[in-house]
Amino acid sequence: MVQRIHKIALVTDDVEGAVKYYTQVLGLELAERFPVDGDEDFVFLKAGDITLELMPKKTMEAEVGFHHISFRVDDVDNSAQDLKNEGVDMEVEPMDAGVGGIRLGFFRGPNNVRLQLFERNQ
Repeated sequence: MVQRIHKIALVTDDVEGAVKYYTQVLGLELAERFPVDGDEDFVFLKAGDITLELMPKKTMEAEVGFHHISFRVDDVDNSAQDLKNEGVDMEVEPMDAGVGGIRLGFFRGPNNVRLQLFERNQ
């Protein structure tokens, strides 16, 4: 079902400041931006085989800090059904993100850690 850890997502109150830090201080590579009307962009930064996602606090309506770990899958719908068959409740049923051919689903793991299924067709 899960291919690999795809990304780790952080909520920030200063996306551009965070981009500057992670690219200039840590040497990560800017991979992709997803513009948001009336807010800063969502940003994907390349960190080896894993992506670091920066998410704007205002749009996310969430506290600054860790948001979720994302697992790459071939098919979010099938993977969500497999999880349900194992007794996992989906927090957010599979849905289209509306950008980049991305489809997502959310659930909680041990210690209430937010986890995401991630599929991208491009």
